[in-house]
Amino acid sequence: MMKLGKKLMVLLLAGMMCFSAAACGDKGGTSDGGWGDLPPTTSGGNPTTSEGGEVEEIPGVTNAYKLKVFNFTGGYGEEWLNSLATRYKKERAGKQFTVDGVTYDGVDFEFTKEKTLMTGMMNSGVQYDVWFQEQVFYNQIIENGTIFTDMTDVLTSDNPYEPGVTIESKMSDYQREYYKRDGKYYGIPHYAGYIGLAYNRVMFDKYNWYFKNDYTADEFASLECFIESATEVKSEGPDGKLNTDDDGLPTTYDEFFALCELISEKCNPITWSGKHKDEYLNWFKTAMCANYEGLEQMSLNYTFDGTAKNLIGVDAAGNVTELDDVAITKDNGYELAKQAGKYYALKFFERIIKDGHASDGATDIMYTQVQAQEDFVRSDGTKTEHSAMLIDGCWWEMEAARTFNRIQQSTGIDYRENFGWLPLPMPTQEGADARAAKLSAGEKGYTLTDTHNALAFIGKGVSADVYALAKDFLQFANTDESLAEFSIITDTTKALNYTMTAEQKAKMSAYGRGLMDMQEKAEIVYTFAKNAFYQANEATFSQYKSNYGSRYTANSESVLVAVDEFRKKVTAETYFNGLYLYQQDVWKNLVK
Repeated sequence: MMKLGKKLMVLLLAGMMCFSAAACGDKGGTSDGGWGDLPPTTSGGNPTTSEGGEVEEIPGVTNAYKLKVFNFTGGYGEEWLNSLATRYKKERAGKQFTVDGVTYDGVDFEFTKEKTLMTGMMNSGVQYDVWFQEQVFYNQIIENGTIFTDMTDVLTSDNPYEPGVTIESKMSDYQREYYKRDGKYYGIPHYAGYIGLAYNRVMFDKYNWYFKNDYTADEFASLECFIESATEVKSEGPDGKLNTDDDGLPTTYDEFFALCELISEKCNPITWSGKHKDEYLNWFKTAMCANYEGLEQMSLNYTFDGTAKNLIGVDAAGNVTELDDVAITKDNGYELAKQAGKYYALKFFERIIKDGHASDGATDIMYTQVQAQEDFVRSDGTKTEHSAMLIDGCWWEMEAARTFNRIQQSTGIDYRENFGWLPLPMPTQEGADARAAKLSAGEKGYTLTDTHNALAFIGKGVSADVYALAKDFLQFANTDESLAEFSIITDTTKALNYTMTAEQKAKMSAYGRGLMDMQEKAEIVYTFAKNAFYQANEATFSQYKSNYGSRYTANSESVLVAVDEFRKKVTAETYFNGLYLYQQDVWKNLVK
């Protein structure tokens, strides 16, 4: 592929833009669960509905203790939990144990499966033995004192189902530092909530939407930089290596928008949920920023301890000035609003809107993520509502399972190989080259952002015997076998360090395999930090529901959704500078 060599300033002047995605239902979470008029379908293995795979009854058990488990059933569903519970019931069948003076010969489960977030339950007084939740404001809940119990030994003792291994050993250094308080743990990282771009591989293959290797500047300018047949050599793609799954995919913003121009001849390049654009697009904007800034610089937005190295100033004409490095503390964290990655993200969004690359549905506040997913899944380039790419959470295939099942039942087509995870493009060629060099050297070249703060934990107030059983269940749930099973069923990943065999990955969808491979090659940004300043202002800084990082001030008012402003002809430059004004103002009222 010809290296375009566009410099940072050139790209900025050229008007590259930015875009984001995520979603929450009316009760919060990753999905509103609204299936519209889609009829219910039965599960038949992957693809499957998220309600599929009920817990099996185990013969020979005459007196089973019922473990009370709460599971937040957003985008990741419940099938993984049903399968886990079935295996655990088989493991414990016939093995006698005592709970509070009563002898049992097996384990059963009493599940509560709903989409009520932790913040809505914290003071409810409802008790469960085991919880699987997201949007867990760890600091607030510890201080609240009514939900968590000390479960240090669950994480630090040898796992009886994986001898010589502890759950703690599967956590990153950052996770261990954050979750350990005064030497105690109160939870286990659950699933990883990444936001990104999915693409329709069938359409890309059908219309040859891949960059060819070593194209020229003239070919790029005339959109003749794409392959014309499947036999033609594709470009190296984001990882900088030929003959890998990302061959021919865009590496830079320039390439991405050239691709959008080509796709627009057939259908919409991109869609997302108009109903949930606030969360989805703000999460995606964070992901785009982290993609450029990398782990060290992006983490400053939560640690407020280090040197900001990528700060810029931008005038109304789009002229960019590189600013001096700034030592970031709790007193001046608002200076991070000037990070270049945030400007690039906004420019990416701006161009999507300006060039008309988003679907009409993306503007409709009644257009759910399920509708966006169906328009994406069914896309063949023949209808105007169809879209070739989807901004969504990594859990989207579980949410779209009923659509998959309907199509499979009516046509016999298995869609599991039809979609892929699209690595986010870099703003500049220099950035793309640097990333490819890291990946070629076997280093972690990607950056992913986990926005969902998902946690598994044992409920407050359980007896010693129930605690012992809950501990055993959670250790069983966090073996490599169980973690891999979760990924196979959900086509997503757990927020722990584990690897999967090629045989295990082969059971995932193409999208799921791409996501797992990405996680294995990525540094992970966690949107939380242990420092006292973050803890005191957790509701402001937490990525999940806070809009602190996405609001801007204009005409003395704060505005939330960038794409809505761009449709009103507000520029990325105005929005970027307004971010700084808004965050300066917020800083005055934070707890120092």
